[in-house]
Amino acid sequence: MLLNNSEIRREYLITLIVCALLCVPCFIIDVRCGCAVIVTTAVLLVIRVIADVRRYRRISSLSGCIDKILHGAENVAFEEYQEGEVAILSSEIHKMIIRLREQASQLLADKRFLSDSIADIAHQLRTPLTSMNIVVDMFSEPELSDDKRFGLLAEMMTGLNRIEWLINTLLKMSKIDADTVFFENKTYNLKEMLKKAGDILAVPLDINGVTLKMNVPDDAEVRGDMMWTCEAIGNILKNCMEHTPDGGTISIDVKDTPIYAEIVISDTGSGIDPDDIPHVFERFYRGKVALNTSIGIGLALSKMIIDRHSGTISVGNKPEPDHGAIFTIRFYKSER
Repeated sequence: MLLNNSEIRREYLITLIVCALLCVPCFIIDVRCGCAVIVTTAVLLVIRVIADVRRYRRISSLSGCIDKILHGAENVAFEEYQEGEVAILSSEIHKMIIRLREQASQLLADKRFLSDSIADIAHQLRTPLTSMNIVVDMFSEPELSDDKRFGLLAEMMTGLNRIEWLINTLLKMSKIDADTVFFENKTYNLKEMLKKAGDILAVPLDINGVTLKMNVPDDAEVRGDMMWTCEAIGNILKNCMEHTPDGGTISIDVKDTPIYAEIVISDTGSGIDPDDIPHVFERFYRGKVALNTSIGIGLALSKMIIDRHSGTISVGNKPEPDHGAIFTIRFYKSER
């Protein structure tokens, strides 16, 4: 096996030729000198052959381990070598295999997450679609009054709006995941952005009897993409609105410092169950007090957007005796 390697054969041949050339002048000078050179050469060649054989055995052992892994073996232990190029090779292969196993585990987790997400999306779409199918069937009734007809149309419109919002939100999240969204990095007025976010919910807030209060410095500024940040804040306000009873209040307080701009959004609702707080920003997570229409992706999208702006977001409950949830968002002013 050793001599099957053309490089090894060439090295041995060159070594023998050099030794032969050295032996000729040594024999001319003295026969004993020539014999000593021959013996020394033979000993060195034997040592070289033994070292090469041992190295080949180690490489063969490594090759066998790699072959076992390629055929699905999990618990393959690499032989430990103290030094030498084989030891380095073994260490690097071991690191590579650990990394590949980590990637395979991550891919499996991503595959399971994708499967669960598709199941959640299908479930969320099935509910409004089922409702609209029932509405369509009810339209076929011959003696349907105008009031009933308008009510059914309103119900169908609600279902369509819910489906549209779900699809648009999922598309935005997938674009952010794929890093195909370009976020602007411009300085904008924080009060103007928060006002836009509140204006989008002006009608639903009025219908639900919820008051929106803002305490924002006129000169507070941050850097980032104003429209995407407005989307993130809007989703948080929407969540607060859905959990705030009629006559309640949503407050936005901003603290502007040289290091960061802090946005605190709080409501007078029932608050968040302590068990739900660690999972609030997870996709498709619905808390214990979630509404039947809740999907569980609005806050997840908000966190994704804020993270892409190098900001932070946290959630908790107001200290007793107050009630309600409180979201704290920080946008740091260092150049991104």
